Amino acid sequence: MSDEGGRPRLPLEGLRVADFFWLIAGPATSRMLSDLGAEVIKVETITRADQIRDEGTRPPGAPPSSPNAVFHDCNTGKLSITLNLNDPRGVELAKELVRRCDIVTNNFTGERMDRWGLGYPDLVQVKPDIIMLSMPVMGTTGPYRTYGANGIGVLAYGGLDANMGFPGRAPVGMGPLYSDFSSPYFAMAALMAALHHRARTGEGQFIDLAQAQATASLLGTDVLEYTANGRARPPEGNRARDFAPHGAYRCWGDDRWIAIACAGDEEWARLAGAIGRPDLARDPRFATHAARKRHEDALDAEVTAWTRERDAWQAMHLLQAAGVAASVVEDLEDLVVRDPHLPVQHFAPVLDVEGYATYTTHRQPMRFDGEVPPVRRAPLFGEHNEYVFRELLGLTEERYIELLVGEVIY
Repeated sequence: MSDEGGRPRLPLEGLRVADFFWLIAGPATSRMLSDLGAEVIKVETITRADQIRDEGTRPPGAPPSSPNAVFHDCNTGKLSITLNLNDPRGVELAKELVRRCDIVTNNFTGERMDRWGLGYPDLVQVKPDIIMLSMPVMGTTGPYRTYGANGIGVLAYGGLDANMGFPGRAPVGMGPLYSDFSSPYFAMAALMAALHHRARTGEGQFIDLAQAQATASLLGTDVLEYTANGRARPPEGNRARDFAPHGAYRCWGDDRWIAIACAGDEEWARLAGAIGRPDLARDPRFATHAARKRHEDALDAEVTAWTRERDAWQAMHLLQAAGVAASVVEDLEDLVVRDPHLPVQHFAPVLDVEGYATYTTHRQPMRFDGEVPPVRRAPLFGEHNEYVFRELLGLTEERYIELLVGEVIY
């Protein structure tokens, strides 16, 4: 994965993206493009600035030029330009940028780019083979195309919240804005398919990816089951219909837990032997999957009697050695400090431009020829105006200054 000079060669090098994404779900998508080598040019504006530049976790006393942790996480390696799209001259500059790009992205509501004159029908007049990805919450068609939401609304509308929690209780949601970090993988699959199609045919494509639909697809077979028998499965908490035992079990120490799952009688027998209780596998209450489900409270009590006397890490290693699916329920300190694997294999430090703070972010979870794509810092607001407008678009100094004074380029 290296060129002749030994520099890492990334899979998407040579690809250029005009990136109108904002907030999280969209930028997390174009971050993958950037991390994999594409030149991603983030188009920003003062009139409706990307909220995650300012909202979120920041170290105490951090200078204004140091973006918060969420922005760093979603915008690594990108370039940033500032453009007033409410001015016709700004729209024309945006089109000139598109002319030099392979992909255009946005996650505004379904009609916003069209109102600027930057919809797909407008852009194919500028660059016939352009690939455009639009990923509004509700898509670009249908009665809700103008509706917006953040992650908690997408999770609720997509049906995931109704599946979370314990029987007989109100939905509890998932805490993190899970859809913001799952929808990007659907988007990347669609973009790679469109690039492959263009390489074969020379044709661009318009990709309409609704975040709500991407989220509903995570329900798996629940929708099929309901349409087949007219019955909705209630939330099951930590339990699962096809596993017993299945749950998070308390371990020794303050708020320490281990997740354990056994899919059948053989796995259950291995668990019973590993905890020094092979008799449990022969106990009539637990001898079959159906019996274990009928006596699940008693089953969990037996497992907990063993786990609560043990360190979660030691219990995980012992059970894994016996062929039982088990994992420490890691908190954030586990993830970035205690775990011997993730801090080295997955997380990366990123120093902000001021050198004021180091942010820990994730690398992409894939390796190419044994190498993980490097992670570079997020851009300052408008940091790359000179490069994009003067070098890439070829504006003269006089014209560039004129557009700055006219607040077309901020």
